[in-house]
Amino acid sequence: MAAKKHKQPSVTVGQQTELEITGLGHAGEGVGRVNDFAIFVPGTIPGDQILAKIQEVKRNHGRASIIKVIRSAAGRVAPECVVAGDCGGCQLQHMAYESQLEWKRQLVVDALTRIGKFEEPLVQPVIGMAHPCGYRNKVQYPMGLVGGKVALGFYRRGTHAIVPIEECANTHPLCNKALQVVSYLLAEIGLVPYDEITGDGLIRHLVCRVSTAHNQLMVILVTNGKEVSGMAKLVEKMRAALPELVTVAQNVNTKRTNVIMGEKTRILWGAPYLIEELNGLKFAISPRSFFQVNSEQAAILCHKVVEYAKIGQRTRALDCYSGTGSIALHLAREGAHVIGIEVVPEAIGDAKLNAELNHISGAEFRVGRVESELPGILEEGSVDMAVLDPPRKGCESEVLGALLQAKIPRLVYVSCNPSSLARDLAILAEGGYELREVQPVDMFPQTSHVECVVLMSTRSPRRIF
Repeated sequence: MAAKKHKQPSVTVGQQTELEITGLGHAGEGVGRVNDFAIFVPGTIPGDQILAKIQEVKRNHGRASIIKVIRSAAGRVAPECVVAGDCGGCQLQHMAYESQLEWKRQLVVDALTRIGKFEEPLVQPVIGMAHPCGYRNKVQYPMGLVGGKVALGFYRRGTHAIVPIEECANTHPLCNKALQVVSYLLAEIGLVPYDEITGDGLIRHLVCRVSTAHNQLMVILVTNGKEVSGMAKLVEKMRAALPELVTVAQNVNTKRTNVIMGEKTRILWGAPYLIEELNGLKFAISPRSFFQVNSEQAAILCHKVVEYAKIGQRTRALDCYSGTGSIALHLAREGAHVIGIEVVPEAIGDAKLNAELNHISGAEFRVGRVESELPGILEEGSVDMAVLDPPRKGCESEVLGALLQAKIPRLVYVSCNPSSLARDLAILAEGGYELREVQPVDMFPQTSHVECVVLMSTRSPRRIF
């Protein structure tokens, strides 16, 4: 049989062409077509008519930039941020918020039907925010020299070139305040930013974390070495300029890598952690702890997990990929005995501390990989329900296999990636589980990301009459 011939691209790099945007890609770029050849254009939405310049041509698609908008779509709005077109942090600031929520729901539906092969899955409307801005309680600013001056900001879309900023519309006001103060102080004291190309320089990143419940600030300075001349002076001046500051930490990362944090962190001044609150529970957040970046929506997500879990006083539950225990403690407060599994030892330490802070005795936490720990836990006794909250790549096949063998009655799957979610749900459905309901939650307004809480349960046995 002759090999299938691919249609030749109908555009060339540098070409200008008019495009009608008819769809959105999974990363939030608008999609138009030239002679049925797909062109992805960041910053556009369906209904836009634009003049575009082709930037890249591949075998199956091309990429372009906007020269001008000829006709705006009904859902197009002016971005709040002046660098929205350059910064890689937001993909949808130019789309009305209600339209964002509708698109995110459709993104989930499409993944479940196309990848998971589910017919008409029950996907609820996305739970959005009343005020979808200023929500990020954690932000990581790379720093460098731009035009010979110290600059902090975000990377330009698809590059490691820094776009200097003074504030971010998605970020908590305290983080924006710290950005402005530290940017000024670094230049005043003369601390040299890190250079990714040469490996020289001292300060790599400014990381800010906020307790939204107490309006308190933690600053972490990621440095290219342990000893930094001028650090004590910087801390002193930050304390004077930022009365909300409760912690200053230094993280050391000397590797030539784009991984932000290294393994060693020390407290230079203040408390070892912030205290955040969700639904009346307290959570200690240390410099390297994982915690949801949107506290308001994280509270809603945890509430939904508890609703789906249907916890009783004798429920034996698992929290797989338990992190610092935010979900496990919500379940234990309802009366369940919960075993949390997490591979990061520091997170387990934080989870145990969080259990103590909330006087909760019904949660225990074990260090290890879920696929390694799960079989032994299941041998200890039957489990009534399990929560899965894996990283973006989804669950390992061994985890899904162990769950299928155990036939745990209820599963609640929390996911930030509709594609890996759909793949894993399909495996569970093939093994005897039924998809009951999907509740998307908008954890990341103005971006292409969406979180989902999913309920699955074992299929009821057929009645024999």
